[in-house]
Amino acid sequence: MTYSTSREGSVAVLSISGEVDMTSAPMLEEQALALLDTDATGLVVDLTAVDFLASMGIALLVELSKRAGDNRGFAVVAQGSATARPLELLGLGEVLSVHPRLSDALGALGGGVEDSSPQA
Repeated sequence: MTYSTSREGSVAVLSISGEVDMTSAPMLEEQALALLDTDATGLVVDLTAVDFLASMGIALLVELSKRAGDNRGFAVVAQGSATARPLELLGLGEVLSVHPRLSDALGALGGGVEDSSPQA
């Protein structure tokens, strides 16, 4: 799994690629919590480039949504059979704000455009 972070206006974006499983989920959690500790008004977890999302990753998304709470927006970008389908089958569209495109998620949270910084 690799990730990059960016700011889109006041919204932090954590873009993930590869597999989110029990070995990579702790790194994802660490990065997401660090972004929630900033002055960002919201967090988008972009799973567009994820090709495998294990149950631990799904549970982490629910936990991050709770951690963001009412004070901060939280959204997930998921499309296709590896990410959107499992979330849909589990009924998590009722719990998570899931969008097919980053622009949709940013629009829902009121984000604009700024810079990005790739990480490994």
